[in-house]
Amino acid sequence: YRFSECIFRGRSDFSPRYSNHFFLCNTVAPEVYKHMDYTEAVDVYSYAMILFYLLDGKPPWPYDNGLVAVRKAADDGDRPLLPRHWDERLQKLLQESWHENPSLRPPFKEILKVLNAYSRDQFRTDSDHNFSTHPDFADAKRCNCALM
Repeated sequence: YRFSECIFRGRSDFSPRYSNHFFLCNTVAPEVYKHMDYTEAVDVYSYAMILFYLLDGKPPWPYDNGLVAVRKAADDGDRPLLPRHWDERLQKLLQESWHENPSLRPPFKEILKVLNAYSRDQFRTDSDHNFSTHPDFADAKRCNCALM
C-alpha cells in the first residue's frame, strides 16, 4: 500500500490546489481518503482504477478533478460505469477490485490468475510465458505484477 501512501500520506486538507496536480488522485481508495486504517487492498483498488483507465482510454470520472472524484467514490460509493461490450471477466475483476468493502477485494495473486487466463484466451499466449509463472519473475524479491 505504498502507492496510495505516496500520494496522500499525512495529508489532512485535500485541497483542490494540490489534488488537481495529481491525475492519480481519482485512483485513491476511499479508506485512504477517509483516513481510516487500511491494508494492501487500497492498492488493489488503485490498480483497478488504473486498469480501467488503460482499458477505457480515459480516467475514471474524466470530467471531475481528482478531489471531486475521490469524494464521489468515498462518500457516495460511486464507481466508473463499465462498457457492456467489455469481457465479463474484466468487468467482474474490476467490480471486485474496487469493492466498497476492502476485505472483499481480491488479492493480487487472484488478479493475475484472471488476467493471465484472459490473456491466454484473447491473445493465444502460452501460459508458460506470462509474468506470474515465468522463471525470470517467479522467484524475484520484487513485485511480479503485470497489467496484462
